[in-house]
Amino acid sequence: MTETAAEFMREGQALLAGGSQTEACLAFCRALDREPRLVAAHYNLGAVLLMSGRAREGLPCLMTAAMLQPGVAQLIIALARALVETGEAGRAASLLAKACREQPGDAALREASAQCPPPVTMDGRLDGFATRIAAAEGNAMYAEAMAAHEAGRVGEAYSRASELVWIAPQSVAVWSLLAETALRAGHGDHAEMCARRALAITPKNAQCWAVLARMVGEAEGRSDDAGPIWQAALNLDPVNLELFAQAASWHDRHLDPEAMLALIETARRAGADFTRPDLLDVQARAQLRAGKLEAAHASIKQSLAGPGEPDQLRSRHFTRGAIADKLGQYREAHAAFLDGNALLEAVWEQDGPCDHTMVTRRIESLHRRLDAEIASGQSAVADSGEGPDNIAFLVGFPRSGTTLLDTILRSHSRVSVVEEKRVLGDALRSVVSGMSGDESNFTEDWLDRLELSDTGVLRASYLEQMARHAGEPLASDRVYIDKLPLNMNWAPLIHRLFPRAVFILAGRHPLDVAVSNLAQDFKPNNAMLNMTSLARIDRLYDLSFSLWEAFEAWREPVVERIAYEGLIQDLEASVTPLMQRLGLEFEPAQARYFETARQRGRINTPSANQVTQTLYATSRERWRHYDFAFEGEDSGHLRAWAKRMGYAIA
Repeated sequence: MTETAAEFMREGQALLAGGSQTEACLAFCRALDREPRLVAAHYNLGAVLLMSGRAREGLPCLMTAAMLQPGVAQLIIALARALVETGEAGRAASLLAKACREQPGDAALREASAQCPPPVTMDGRLDGFATRIAAAEGNAMYAEAMAAHEAGRVGEAYSRASELVWIAPQSVAVWSLLAETALRAGHGDHAEMCARRALAITPKNAQCWAVLARMVGEAEGRSDDAGPIWQAALNLDPVNLELFAQAASWHDRHLDPEAMLALIETARRAGADFTRPDLLDVQARAQLRAGKLEAAHASIKQSLAGPGEPDQLRSRHFTRGAIADKLGQYREAHAAFLDGNALLEAVWEQDGPCDHTMVTRRIESLHRRLDAEIASGQSAVADSGEGPDNIAFLVGFPRSGTTLLDTILRSHSRVSVVEEKRVLGDALRSVVSGMSGDESNFTEDWLDRLELSDTGVLRASYLEQMARHAGEPLASDRVYIDKLPLNMNWAPLIHRLFPRAVFILAGRHPLDVAVSNLAQDFKPNNAMLNMTSLARIDRLYDLSFSLWEAFEAWREPVVERIAYEGLIQDLEASVTPLMQRLGLEFEPAQARYFETARQRGRINTPSANQVTQTLYATSRERWRHYDFAFEGEDSGHLRAWAKRMGYAIA
């Protein structure tokens, strides 16, 4: 088994010789996990990325190699090439000119410099590739970038942080900020390479190890690599409770309770104060995962007795609810979920930026437009044969099994799933300006302009965004699935763009769906603020399925229904007809979907813990434990839809 940096370097070289560039890069990264200042690993990683057309990702690696071993012509020339490839020819010329002044006898440097003449308008502030400015100006730029980052202005923060690396190329704070903003902007590989540069600058900095651990933990297929990096961080600062909480959160998401409990015990021995309410919450979740329910119940009660910010208290109420549910104390669990959701509403809607009615108003508007189309007798689909037939859409009400289906489908060798990314929203806003922030934030005028937009232009924009989010050019021999549950409400528009597409509609007992949504501590946004009470869930469910029902009856799209209950009873029998509809055969790996899930890294939904396990039936008819909650008018639509779908409600 490969263990040391030297072994990973040999493995990477062998993979590179065999033409496996992606795997070689991974081996070099693993070498750096063990020796973060290994020059050869930084150089090889940067060079391979550069050769692969990924100069932006390779640039931090080559900067680091040149920093760690200054004056080496090969490293300087490689860095200059990366600068040229990223549009920084002036910096490349300045770097080479400075190197020639310092090493006038180096023929390779002179030749490279001759091939990279300075541009006509050269920035006089350049010193090598860096820009010399006053410290006060640099500090002001950093403050502006940090303010944009903290305010959630992702594009602005990423742009400002990218500019700062030329001002302060040796600053750990700048590279860490760029890593954070790159990750939020969806550039995970760039984020990781920036984090590796920060760590190489100061390898004894526990927080730099923590930043790298988070970047690696977010990457698909790298879950196992993040654990040792977290451990390295904690080895450097074992009683840093903030660091410990971050590491524990990672273990919590990756469902390793024994590792979490071991982490807690190590922190205790190092003197960590576990009377802190937030750490007691962490401990309670670890005990819950390990099946130590009474201990978990005691920990969360102690946690709730302490102080905390509203979001921290919210987390503790949801933990309390999950523990009570496992203990069979369903009324206590229900009360805890209501308490948590009440805090969610108070902080994020009553006193915050969210508005759950934006989503419901959007659906009502889309339904009115579909009704007008039906009344006209003229379908908005001009040609049912237009568009590719290898695009599918996985939709359904949240908590209906879409993440389980996603993982089963992506386990197929010819399927790529883009999970809960704003592919459609990005495509629409790139053609018709006016949608901002949350995808429910638009006007009726914007919808009017969208309806008048050329279908071919919208389709091309979508395919461009799908390729970007998939991370690969779209191939005709693969099936690409866009998984975003509430895109079911955009079905009329999607069908207009892709009349040959398959809609995969995930279904589940509406009352089970309601319980599951009520019990989730969702990331706050306009859509998820509809999950904070039965009344809100009831309304959103009714609006969503009423629109879907009208759409399906009128347009007659290609639809494959997958019931969660059937899936957990006989996975292969449930999925095989869908695979055939997609032009594929069921593969044995799909029955081992949980192996795929464990290798995926971050799963972007609250279902991460379920899909990393084999199928189980405990979520079926879970609503019966909470039947006392379904007796009033606030669940009337849910009960009606359950009857229409053939589910028992008594």
